[in-house]
Order: sequence, then structure tokens, then C-alpha cells
Amino acid sequence: MSKLDPEVVIDLTSVKKATIPPIAPGLLLALSDGLVLALVGWTLNHFLGADALTEPMEAAAWQRSLVTGLMLVPLVKSVFGIYTLGRFDYMERTRRTFQAAFLCCAVLAVPFIVMEGFRSFFVEALSIALLGFAVTYVADLLLIQGLLSSALDWRTPVMIVGAGPQGAAIAEKLQRLPWLGMRPVGFVDDDDSLWQTRVAGLPVMGPVELLAKSPAVASQASAAIVADIGRHMGRQGSDLTSLVRTLPFRQVYCVLGEGNVSAVDATYHNLHGSLALRVSVRPPTGYLRIRRAMDIVLSAILLVVVAPLMLGLAVAIRLDSPGPVMFRQKRWAGGKQTFDLLKFRSMHVDAEEQLQHLLANDPVAREEYMTYHKLTVDPRITPLGRFLRKTSLDELPQLWNILMGDMSLIGPRAYMPKELPEVGDSAAVIGTVRPGLTGYWQVSGRHRTTFQERVAMDVFYVRNCGLLFDFFILCKTAVMVLKGDGS
Repeated sequence: MSKLDPEVVIDLTSVKKATIPPIAPGLLLALSDGLVLALVGWTLNHFLGADALTEPMEAAAWQRSLVTGLMLVPLVKSVFGIYTLGRFDYMERTRRTFQAAFLCCAVLAVPFIVMEGFRSFFVEALSIALLGFAVTYVADLLLIQGLLSSALDWRTPVMIVGAGPQGAAIAEKLQRLPWLGMRPVGFVDDDDSLWQTRVAGLPVMGPVELLAKSPAVASQASAAIVADIGRHMGRQGSDLTSLVRTLPFRQVYCVLGEGNVSAVDATYHNLHGSLALRVSVRPPTGYLRIRRAMDIVLSAILLVVVAPLMLGLAVAIRLDSPGPVMFRQKRWAGGKQTFDLLKFRSMHVDAEEQLQHLLANDPVAREEYMTYHKLTVDPRITPLGRFLRKTSLDELPQLWNILMGDMSLIGPRAYMPKELPEVGDSAAVIGTVRPGLTGYWQVSGRHRTTFQERVAMDVFYVRNCGLLFDFFILCKTAVMVLKGDGS
């Protein structure tokens, strides 16, 4: 019996498919928005509207504004495909919601300008619509995180084509982030050395042609993800169309690069039968100037506000363990430049010696540190230091680094010079912007991500940086700090 026989490649135990139809999550979100908007409408009407107004004409005008503003929210959100969005990544949902709110402003701005007698109506309707967008956005995220993320049956089962490093990274990401809406069930790969093995905890079922030859294997998934187009097409010598047609699925997702392709502003074009992906390359000069101005203002204000807290922490650190209050460490600032990064000391003064001794005598800890550049259980951290790290209070002194221009509030990780060989060619991209107090990788897994995943996230951030992306990161940072999900 050859390796190409499905029975030899894997035990074909039936895999439970999604029990919730693909349309159900979008319908659930639409119903949630309807209930939330109804509650908002009742609240506004009770405290500000018809129940509070005595003049009949004013009450009628208010009712028209209220109904117009509330109806615009689901209408414009449906135009931007928010209810039919197959995946639930925060950035895409935030981007589309901002676009929907902007369109709503544009729609109401025209009659506001040309119809002088109805200006109060349009101001009220627009205010209600913007409130509706904000409230339903929060409700959508709570619903996705609280209900849909915990229900495995709604996710689309997918087969990953390519069990190499990129395929393994995608599988791990889909398993770790259920709100992406996909559940990997296995791999297919033309490399026979991988058959009958497991990658990222999932079986490698056999060659790609197995999907076409064995309905039993193909029936376990509803879609496919081609993890590395260049690798697969190089083996097959075929074009993208031929590759997709060999897969017995109606939906095929082709990953162009792990962290190397700007996805936020990417769109596709049909060049008379040829598929082209347009990737926006935006000059960041104006954006970086705006961000630097924001860094100066916000860091100065925050330093004044948290000064009493920082003084109290400094006293507590001196009482907790011997050594200086501040910890200084050389960090890379792009090119050949470095700066002294400031933190409240959270480790014992002989932390480096303790680390070398631990890595030399504990192979498990050494493997963990080589992968994540962190330790889950770190004996070097002081009792107070654990609290400081969990709440991220140890990073407050970096506000001074931001004010001085060494760092930014948001940016890629501040890498140590000794880490640059592992960063590799990505350093040329990451070094074009200031390192950040918080950033994309910090709010996307943080200590649960490998070092190379952090590098890929930093590259993605630099190539997609913008005020909207920064606003999204700031919001997620605030949530993580409140949850105490520190390092």
C-alpha cells in the first residue's frame, strides 16, 4: 500500500464541521446592533426627547432626528460589509466602522450646507448616528469576544496547504485567535518527509493531490489556506489559477507573506483577466511629524499626572530590595544609534548572572528563552517587580524617553543591540521609525508570541502605520493594562 493511499496517510475519523451556518454570526451581530440601537433610542427619547419636550413641533422634529440617526447606523454598516465580514480581526472591523461613520458625516453634510432651515435636524441626526456607531462597535467586540470566540462550532474548518514554517505559524495563529473565524483541521504538503507527522499539533495528511483524490479528506474542511504561494508554485511549476483549481473548495485563501505584505490598505484589481494586488506605499513623513507632536504633548501631560505615583513606586522599590530605583539598558534606535531605555527596576541587581546560571543548568528554561526571549517563571524578578510587570507600571519612566525623542508612545519593540542578528533583514524596515512604549505585538499576544512573530508584527506595523492604527493600539493597550495582562 503506497503513501498516497489516504488510509495510510491518516486515520480518517470524521471531523465535526461548523454547526452554525456561515451567515449566522453576521445575523447575530445585526440583531445585537438592533437591540442596542433600540435601547439607545429609548434612553435618548426618555431623557432628551419626546418625554422631556413640551412643544409638539419640537418633539416631532426630535423624533425624526432620532429615527434618521439610528437607521443610518445599520444601513451604512451593511454597505461596508461589516455584517458579512467573515473574520473578526479588530483592525479590519475598526477600519470599516470608521469609514462607515465618515460616510455618514459626508451624507449629512451636504443637506446641512444647502438646507439652512433644517440644520438643527441634521446636527441632531449626525450626533445620534455617531453615538450609535460607537455603542454598537463596543457591543460587537463584547459579543465576539464573549460569545463567538468561545463557541468553536461557528468557525469555518480550513485545510492548510503547506506544512512549512509559514503554514505552522498560520495554524498556531488560527488556534490562538478564535475570533479570526477559522479552525484549522490539518495540512497537506508535497514533501513526503512530513507525511504522517504533526505540525502545530495538527496532522499532515499527505500530498496536495490527496484533496482531489479522496473526498473523505476534503470533506473535513470547507475552505483552504495556501500558506506559501511561492513555495508551492515553485514545486508545481504552475500559476495561481491552476493551483486554486486543484483544490476542491469554493473558498481558497492565498497568503502572500507573513508580515511582509501591507494588508490594511491592500485591494485587488482585475487587469482584464489578470489578478493584481494593489498595496499602498504611503510616505510616512507627514504622519511621523503629527505623531511626534502628539508624543511631546501627551508624554509631558502624563509625566505631570503620574509624578506622585512614580515617587511612591520609587520609595517602594528601595524598600523591597537593595539596588538602584531605575534600570537602564541599551536599546537600538535604528542604524547604529542606541539610547538608554529607562524602567523601574523589577529584578535583583545580579539578574544577568542569575540568568546565565539558570540557562546553563536548565535545558527547558534555555529552550524557552531561546524561543521567546522571556521566561514564564523568572527567578530574577523581585516580589514587587512581579506586580510592576503585571500592571506595566515598570515602564512609566519611558515617558521621559518619549519626551526626549528616543521613543514614541506607539511603535515597534525597542530591541537590544545583541538581538539584531536575529531580527535580520527586517531591521532595515523596523529602524525607520522610533521604538514604542506600546505597539502592535504588545497587544497581539505579547509573551505568547515567539521572537520571530514579534519581528513580523513590527514589520507589519511599520508598513501600515497610521493614526487609525495607532488609535486602535492605544485602545487595546488600555484594555490590557486594566486587565493586568502585562509581561
